[in-house]
Amino acid sequence: MKFLKPFLILQFIILTSFNFGQENNSKPFNLDFTREAILIGAGAAAGVTSLIILNNIEPLTPEEINSLNPADVNGFDRGAIGPYKEDQVGDVLLYTSALLPLTFLANEEMNKDFLDLAVMYGEVLLVAESVNGIVKGTVKRTRPYVYDPNTDIADKITKDARVSFFSGHTTTTAAISFFTAKVFSEYIEDNTAKVLIWCGAAIYPAVTALMRVNAHWHFPTDVMAGYVFGALVGYFIPELHKNKNSDNISFNTSFIPGRPLLSIQIKF
Repeated sequence: MKFLKPFLILQFIILTSFNFGQENNSKPFNLDFTREAILIGAGAAAGVTSLIILNNIEPLTPEEINSLNPADVNGFDRGAIGPYKEDQVGDVLLYTSALLPLTFLANEEMNKDFLDLAVMYGEVLLVAESVNGIVKGTVKRTRPYVYDPNTDIADKITKDARVSFFSGHTTTTAAISFFTAKVFSEYIEDNTAKVLIWCGAAIYPAVTALMRVNAHWHFPTDVMAGYVFGALVGYFIPELHKNKNSDNISFNTSFIPGRPLLSIQIKF
């Protein structure tokens, strides 16, 4: 139920944000009631769906586990098969990444807009984790360690052993890292600092992905998909909230009773 926490936090932030829905041309980002209602409502619905799907997963039986053949795994992913072990480094990277947006407080302008940024951050987590949960529960891909004959059967007959695709750790760290870098890039003007921030944003989830594969919790394709999806969510949620979109990309929201709509126009 971790994806429900951002939703509850968002409710509090939105109700206490004095500038909600008021356009301020001096700010890089602005909130819009209709747009936030669509994003949060859709994210919450996806989160509930994710919870239901994940709860209904049936663990593999010992017979099914014994019938697994590593040769059935594609050659690119097969090298990730190995014994079960705790991924302490990956867990630390995941939980530490949640604190990255607190660096916004070090910047005077970002500090002033922190409530708006916090809403966007909550939306990033809500969308990334909810969609990831739906995909995991629908695909039900067996984790690499389940194929290993030396791994204890107790570690193989769990629901968690069937949610390999795609990597949640990589998705979340990529979403937070790219979100943080995108926000910083809209507030600071130092190009050298921007390059360093974006390099860090790219490397952080890549290291997380490597740890997940080395610990035999994920196949390479799991972490690659998680990286791309998380990066897209982390980048485009703040892009959606930009105060002045470029002439090439525009985002519009409208609300017809029972039919909230979000449209994206891209000019080439």
